[in-house]
Amino acid sequence: MSGADRVVAAERGAGMGRFADGGPLLWPFEAVRGLYRSAVLVGLTFLQVAVGVGVGLGGARVVSSFSDGSSAPLVLRLLADAGEALLAVVWVAAAMWIVHPLTSRTLARAARRVAGRWLGLRFEVEYRTVPQVTRMSTRYWWDGHEYHKSEREARRRAGMHARFHDPQLHWDGVWVLVAGLTVMPVAALPLLGLAGGAALVAAGHPGSGAALVAAGLVAAPFAWRVFGPVAARFLGPIPRSRLGRRIAELEAVRADMTQTQAAELERIERGLHDGTQARLVAMGMSMQAAERLVEADPAAAKEILAAARASSFAALDELRSLVRGINPPVLTERGLVDAVRALALDAPVEVSVHSAVPARPERPVEAAVYFAVAELLANVGKHARATRATIDLGYSDRTLTASVTDDGRGGAAAREGSGLDGIKRRAAAFGGRLEIDSPAGGPTRVTVAVPCDLS
Repeated sequence: MSGADRVVAAERGAGMGRFADGGPLLWPFEAVRGLYRSAVLVGLTFLQVAVGVGVGLGGARVVSSFSDGSSAPLVLRLLADAGEALLAVVWVAAAMWIVHPLTSRTLARAARRVAGRWLGLRFEVEYRTVPQVTRMSTRYWWDGHEYHKSEREARRRAGMHARFHDPQLHWDGVWVLVAGLTVMPVAALPLLGLAGGAALVAAGHPGSGAALVAAGLVAAPFAWRVFGPVAARFLGPIPRSRLGRRIAELEAVRADMTQTQAAELERIERGLHDGTQARLVAMGMSMQAAERLVEADPAAAKEILAAARASSFAALDELRSLVRGINPPVLTERGLVDAVRALALDAPVEVSVHSAVPARPERPVEAAVYFAVAELLANVGKHARATRATIDLGYSDRTLTASVTDDGRGGAAAREGSGLDGIKRRAAAFGGRLEIDSPAGGPTRVTVAVPCDLS
């Protein structure tokens, strides 16, 4: 808040009628405040215009020298002039495009703060966050869009992509451009009046100068107000079409599923390396030892072979566990309802399952809902401090729903990067939704709803 703003606010807050009632001292303060705000707005909106005008004039001067003194026919000169003008326009566009990603976000943020202080406008704007980089099983790093050989390069490119390919940044650039063509010329009028009047007085034209200064002071309380409607239209979050929102959702789902796939591959690789592979190597060594002892000490050889057989059973169980995490056999053979009942039997709390699903849904939807329920039951066991839970499966209006209710402490939310956020994204890939009802103290009810047809 400026000094003039603080003075006016203090005087009004103290109940001084000369300000509140439009007394003789109100207009001078309004004029001073208007001049200050006009100067601030010019400072926030002149950059793109200055770059465009500067590059345009410089470019026009350079390209006009190409045909100076030309004695070509009129038609050729007109074509040359059109080409020179087009070249100057291209230079202006290139210059403004270079300046835009470096300055638009900063200028738009400053304009939002100004709009909040002066006009009480509040804008909820979200910029794209830098995604986490993931090391794939191929040892390359994935930044959400490309593969890189080093983590440093992946982080650098992820940051660049998040900053310079952010739709909100480009919308900020629209604000800067529109404000430069609308807000700046109007806000500059009082300042130009004062500067022009002072110049006329200095040049020996006091009458004209005083009139111009007076015009500037009269316009000062009103000129900056053009900022209001333009700010309300262009300073908020980017207006997205339905298609644009869907594309953004699918991009988020792709990034999330890529990271999930990488984590799953790492889990399988770690399970094979640390468990099954070690057991198979130990079995091979045991059988080699048994070969040496089979004639000299048959009893010891039998003991070694019995241990190797037990180890083979353990390796088989580990392989089944790994495969079960990829594609549970019960889901493939018995369907979603029986697979969820199997999950309930293995849950750390008492779980009851109620189903009103008349037939099996499509396989991709079935798998998505199954793993969503598995994640929700895992959350109940880890975070909810619940003693029992209920799973309700239903189907109506061509929508499959799965609800998990627990008597835990509540407070569940789909925070960024959480398991619930992952479920929300995966459901969005099928056009579905995630609904959370979890007041503090519980109970918690989380519902996954996915449109589908039953077989």
